[in-house]
Amino acid sequence: MPSGIPVRCSDSELFTHMLGILERLVAFDTTSHKSNLDLITYVRELLDGNGVTSELHWNEDRTKANLVATAGPGGGHDRGIVWSGHTDVVPVDGQEWSGDPFTLRTTEDRVTGRGTADMKGFIACCLAILTTADLTRLNVPVTLMLTYEEEIGCVGARHLVEELRTWRGRVSGCIVGEPTGLEVVVGHKGKQNHRFTFTGRPKHAALAPREPNPVTAAAALAGHAQTLNEGFRSTGPSDDRFEIDHSWINVGRIDGGVKPNIVPEKCVVELEIRNIPGHDCDGIAERLRSHATGELLDGMRAKAPYTDVTAEQLSDTPSFSIDPHHDFVTFVRKAFGTDGEPQYVPFGTEAGLIWEHAGVPAVVCGPGFITEAHTPDEFVALDQLRRCLGLLKSLPLA
Repeated sequence: MPSGIPVRCSDSELFTHMLGILERLVAFDTTSHKSNLDLITYVRELLDGNGVTSELHWNEDRTKANLVATAGPGGGHDRGIVWSGHTDVVPVDGQEWSGDPFTLRTTEDRVTGRGTADMKGFIACCLAILTTADLTRLNVPVTLMLTYEEEIGCVGARHLVEELRTWRGRVSGCIVGEPTGLEVVVGHKGKQNHRFTFTGRPKHAALAPREPNPVTAAAALAGHAQTLNEGFRSTGPSDDRFEIDHSWINVGRIDGGVKPNIVPEKCVVELEIRNIPGHDCDGIAERLRSHATGELLDGMRAKAPYTDVTAEQLSDTPSFSIDPHHDFVTFVRKAFGTDGEPQYVPFGTEAGLIWEHAGVPAVVCGPGFITEAHTPDEFVALDQLRRCLGLLKSLPLA
């Protein structure tokens, strides 16, 4: 009969080992725009110490890398169960921390530091198990997949999609360890970020009635987004599995103009589309682009032909939805002893790429809560980390 992953230490020793790893992981400043190679080198050396070999998948300029490491039988051909996490963290700039964000602080019930919840705590749990496991007793391989630049659009995972497609039939499924309070999540919304830049020429405000105004055009685009939002809310599509059951466009930034007595030269609008599964995010984006480059640009050029608008897609995180009765979902829920209903969340993860684009079954389940991520004094409860170790160890792979 299959049993859990055998480790060569007590539970308390494993927990202490995990905290030591987490301390090292937090100390690496892997903010998305920086390299993650120091962290990746540390992880490779750690895994190599227990005979776990790894391979790297580089970005174009070789400043960042995804890591894929498979432990157990199969010689790397079979990937078994995949544990997936991203190595990058969001910036701490402008946040008021009570201590150094990159120095792990342990108190009675929590550990504090950038990335503890999102999602170095999960990575530390995975590494603690893989570096203490008796790999000769595994009957099913375990693959650790670490990516870069998840926080700015799942860039690293997107570069792994072709590799992941070759795993179909050789992998049971993937656990993406984003903070869910260790609830098993089977669906989340997608999101795209877009930037629109309206341009004209600076003019004296006395001439404003006959001059194109980029700020006015930008405001009109924001109004159009709100009109679309009202349509999503009133006529759908909708999905009542989500607390907010419809898609939404959030206009997050409008920046333009210098002074009230100058017709502005430029205005930038940045917005995010957050779509429910099955609602075409590209289609929503096209409606915004068509309005900006059609009616709004035509209105500006009717006054001056030199005006323009550019539309850029900044990031794309696909939505995620897997049948809650899928074999892999059932396997994870049974192993974890989960009795409640499968969960659906509004935030995005790499699971959309892994399942929807690469065809590898996935769930999202990790220690900590999304409300603790990205915040000053980000933390994860020690109990969550202790439970995560127990749940991962309980997977019947030996």
